[in-house]
Amino acid sequence: MNIYDDITLIYVSYKSDLLFKKNINIIKLFKTIIVDNFGSDDLFIFLKDYPKIKYFKNTSNLGFGAASNLGVKKANTPYVILLNPDIIFDIKSIEDLYKGFLLYDNAGVAGPSLYKPDGLKRSNSSLSYIKKKIYRNKFERQISKRLSNNLSEGNLSCDYIIGCSMIFNKSFFLEIGGFDENFFMYYEDNDICDRVKFNNKLVLEIPLSKMSHLQGKSTKNSFRLDSTLSIIHKISEYKYLKKNVSLLKLFLILLINTLDFSQRFVINLLCFKFKNSYKNFLRLISVFLYITGTHLLINFLR
Repeated sequence: MNIYDDITLIYVSYKSDLLFKKNINIIKLFKTIIVDNFGSDDLFIFLKDYPKIKYFKNTSNLGFGAASNLGVKKANTPYVILLNPDIIFDIKSIEDLYKGFLLYDNAGVAGPSLYKPDGLKRSNSSLSYIKKKIYRNKFERQISKRLSNNLSEGNLSCDYIIGCSMIFNKSFFLEIGGFDENFFMYYEDNDICDRVKFNNKLVLEIPLSKMSHLQGKSTKNSFRLDSTLSIIHKISEYKYLKKNVSLLKLFLILLINTLDFSQRFVINLLCFKFKNSYKNFLRLISVFLYITGTHLLINFLR
């Protein structure tokens, strides 16, 4: 068992040059594949000095899931770890994640414990998005909250782990179809965890493996990009719901959301809370784009 021979690190980049340069001293030790959805000549030139890192430039922005699938297919190791550029790790955290994953013959996917830059723990393992929707009364919500904030020191079987850091057996990842490429970004991690469980495999958090997640720092933010990502997030949510609830239930959710977002938009506007009003305006756009299918015609991040 050798982490340098058995594992390939898979990254999807979109204007993430600075993060790769900042973390190069640890990334360069591993077999690494970077799939660039933006196509940075500067990053390509920089990586020429690191022979273990393979760089692939896409001619267009494929989205996170499709680019990740491409990276996994190009890996020549039995295991892959999919990482966001804004994940900070060390050799021990990779080794602990790998060893923890190998403890279970029926492990399908595993992730580390995630921490904020200030050292506070984020909840990684949690209930699936669909199950969270089920909890309605106060007592059930309290149960959900406790289950969603695991601080256990032992390995944890759960419904879902965040897609910013995931280890897979490469052959199993490809066997179940990889990420669903209908999700341009967001909810592809929820979906693949569902399919892992459908195939009678475990979704695991390995608390001994600790990584820091800068969260949202993979790409330099801008007003336009933040607005676009907000729309994409809601559209992906509806796509995920379509795969998991009846069409009637989805219709009711869209109807209720439209009424709710409209009301919030108007009330916040009248109260001069323009930021909140704009947020709900974007949510209304998301509903419209999803219902009309026009989101399929938009290459969001170009």
